[in-house]
Amino acid sequence: MKVILYMAISTDGYIAKENDDTNWVTDTDWGVFSKIVKDAGCIIMGRRTYEASGDAFPYNCKLNIVLTSDKKLHKETSNTLFTSKKPRQVIKIAEDKGFKKVLIIGGGNLNASFLKEKLIDEIYLSVHPKILVKGIKIFEGEEMDVNLKLLSVKKLTEDLVQLHY
Repeated sequence: MKVILYMAISTDGYIAKENDDTNWVTDTDWGVFSKIVKDAGCIIMGRRTYEASGDAFPYNCKLNIVLTSDKKLHKETSNTLFTSKKPRQVIKIAEDKGFKKVLIIGGGNLNASFLKEKLIDEIYLSVHPKILVKGIKIFEGEEMDVNLKLLSVKKLTEDLVQLHY
């Protein structure tokens, strides 16, 4: 199973403003994101990312998994699963359903929980030419020191680059 983290981030490392606003993410990045989602077939997100997704949810893939402890959300449809299971258990669910690849799409606490468990194989960061100063960091709530290996840098537009670790 390959676990990929995909994030649009500001140059100062935020994935959203304090109010979960991601309106600063470019259409180009949303296009790249859509292709990666379709390729993976399975995405994992936290409750706040789910709520911020609005009309975009469920995403255009075979399985959307939302990690939440909110029991009111714990329901299952043909392509959506709400669960409070731990990261390793969620990966096992996706594996048992036949997925070879999953995409983690936030938020900061969820990202940190998968990183802490050493479950992330690759990271794609679309770095936007934006400084937010406050907001939701790419990794929240956990103290870690993780070294990454840069695999590639891709220029998506004049000002937007994608880092692949």
